[in-house]
Amino acid sequence: MVECMETDARIIAIRYYQGSERALAEDMAALSSTPGAIIIYLPQLVVLMKAVDSRKPEQWERLCESPPEADAWYVHLMAGDLKLARDTAKLQKSRPWLCFQRGMRNTRPHIIRWERFVAPPHHRLSLIHI
Repeated sequence: MVECMETDARIIAIRYYQGSERALAEDMAALSSTPGAIIIYLPQLVVLMKAVDSRKPEQWERLCESPPEADAWYVHLMAGDLKLARDTAKLQKSRPWLCFQRGMRNTRPHIIRWERFVAPPHHRLSLIHI
């Protein structure tokens, strides 16, 4: 995890990738060719996500694939303003589940209800580091 007080989500994303074995540009290219995938790259928010089958976490990282039986969003990367992410998520196609992994140290799959993520502030998740 990158420890910094940086506020530009793009720089946070770049620094995160510098500590991984992946490349941000390659992941963005893979997602850009994936039907229904979402790429947000703003100073306030960076999100890379795609539709997945929540029962098959071994397939989540295959960014260029989008299964027809998708029942969840897989958030590959989220950096920046969580409120903006929640507000933006309300505009996306709703799926029952939101899937993610918490960085490189804990790659265990996490699955939460979509409504829990987009819930009003008093019910919101406190923090998601992906």
